[in-house]
Amino acid sequence: MSKINKSIRNKKNIKVPFWKSKKVLIPAVLILIIIAVYFLYFKKSSNEPEWVREGEVTFLSRDTRQPLAKIEVEAAANPTERAQGLMYRTEMDENKGMLFMFEREDMQSFWMKNTILPLDIIFISSKGEINTIHNNTVPYSEKSLPSKSKSQFVVEVNAGYCQKYGIKEGDLIEYKLDPK
Repeated sequence: MSKINKSIRNKKNIKVPFWKSKKVLIPAVLILIIIAVYFLYFKKSSNEPEWVREGEVTFLSRDTRQPLAKIEVEAAANPTERAQGLMYRTEMDENKGMLFMFEREDMQSFWMKNTILPLDIIFISSKGEINTIHNNTVPYSEKSLPSKSKSQFVVEVNAGYCQKYGIKEGDLIEYKLDPK
């Protein structure tokens, strides 16, 4: 037998390491693809703002002054915080929301640009009376959602919250901020 034939025969008998075999390599590649898809599409983005409790809002019936519901809120008290709002949030617990506070009472208007969650947007006068509710807003919409009258506060909660707890225009809010 020639040297070439012996060399070919010896190469056929060489064992491939187990991690290079098709039985291991294909499942390993599939697992890596699944992990990559999870982190790219399903795992919460690390750029998503973290929700921080800064106070609470109680919704009160206009007729009885009895509480209808209470939520924990993150406060948006300056222009930067108000501009950010709930944009880029992928989830929010039912008992949470955001309280926007303006320096003075004025006509207000919000939109849903870059807001992933459908919301109920509640406009409130300086006296704490709800004057406008936009229910079940459309995520990412650039449509203007204005108040019907001058407002100094706005509360955003998950869509359907107002209907679930019977919160309507004319009802009241009280808020309390946590000490810093």
